Amino acid sequence: MLASALTVSERVLILFLMISAGFVSGKTGAISKRGAQQINFILFYIVTPALIISSLQSMIGQISVTKLLIAGGFSVLCMLVSILVGMRFFPKSVSERKKVLRFACTYSNCGFMGLPLVQSVMGDVGVAYASMFLVVYNVFVWTHGYAAMSGSNKLGWKKIVANPGLIGIVLGFPLFAFSIHLPELLETPLDSFASLNTPLAMIVIGSYISRVNLKELFNDWSLYGVAAVRMILIPLVSFGLLYFTCPDKTIAATMLILSAAPSGANTAMFAALFGGDAKLASKAVAFTTLCSIITMPVFILLSGLL
Repeated sequence: MLASALTVSERVLILFLMISAGFVSGKTGAISKRGAQQINFILFYIVTPALIISSLQSMIGQISVTKLLIAGGFSVLCMLVSILVGMRFFPKSVSERKKVLRFACTYSNCGFMGLPLVQSVMGDVGVAYASMFLVVYNVFVWTHGYAAMSGSNKLGWKKIVANPGLIGIVLGFPLFAFSIHLPELLETPLDSFASLNTPLAMIVIGSYISRVNLKELFNDWSLYGVAAVRMILIPLVSFGLLYFTCPDKTIAATMLILSAAPSGANTAMFAALFGGDAKLASKAVAFTTLCSIITMPVFILLSGLL
């Protein structure tokens, strides 16, 4: 157990060293706000689909289509848990703050923070299962999340269709299902793009944190509530459900790691998009990301009990 704890802590520490590089780059102006958005675009629309396709290619003959579909089903279950738990808190907060705080509780940074950890701890099998979670996550975030943050019942169907997780699945799943290996001419650049996921994602997160006043960060008590719900309560409820219902250990462990990730960077993006409290949203992302250096290793260790 001690050896496992040290291994997990070491992996998380490696990620935070990468985050530190992004933090320094943001503080010194080497990465501007516009630059971070451009890296974000590359991560979303080039690296994430490449990672999903590359992982599915590596899993041909090793996992079944049925297992991927099971992973999709448990992804839906974990997202419903997150929504049902996260949307019950902060009832007395001012409306604009309430929307941001609840969104930060509900939607995790499963792509930027969770996926690199799954890749590090669970390998390509975990990434293949995580790709199903990303698709389900993006469907929920552009329907329920969109409506909750904007106050509108109009669903973001265009964003659902264009989300990078779905693009990766649409392109990669048929190849996986019919055991079609891509030629080396395509496989090599895909693998190269996929390898950029972890370092680029961590650098972007670090640049986000660099724009938040750390003293102000620790004086906002509502952020402690967000961290307690997002980083402890939701993963604990997910752990209980996965423990009693999920038949596959790797699927369960992958779902738990993704559910235990800090608040998603899209909290700040949606707040800015709809004229909400973008500063509070940025602080929630930064605070929960800092907390995750303590909480995520604990849940990764718990995943070994599933």
